[in-house]
Amino acid sequence: GTNFALIGIIVWVIVVIAQAVLFIASLITILGSKRYTGGGKFLWVLLVFFMPFLGAIGWFLLGRNAQIRTDVP
Repeated sequence: GTNFALIGIIVWVIVVIAQAVLFIASLITILGSKRYTGGGKFLWVLLVFFMPFLGAIGWFLLGRNAQIRTDVP
C-alpha cells in the first residue's frame, strides 16, 4: 500500500534530480570545453537539449575527450 507508493515517489525524485544534475553538468562542461569551437559546442548543446539523458551520457562518454583535429595544439 502506502509504503510502496512512497518508495516509488522517492525513487522518482532521485532519478529526476540525477537527470537534472547530469543535464546541467553536461551543459557546463560543453560550454567550457577548449576542444570544440562555437559550432561544435552548439551541436552538442542541441543534442543535450533534445535528448537530455542520452545526449548528456553521449557527451561524457564520447564527446568530452574526443580526438578531433583543430588548429589549437
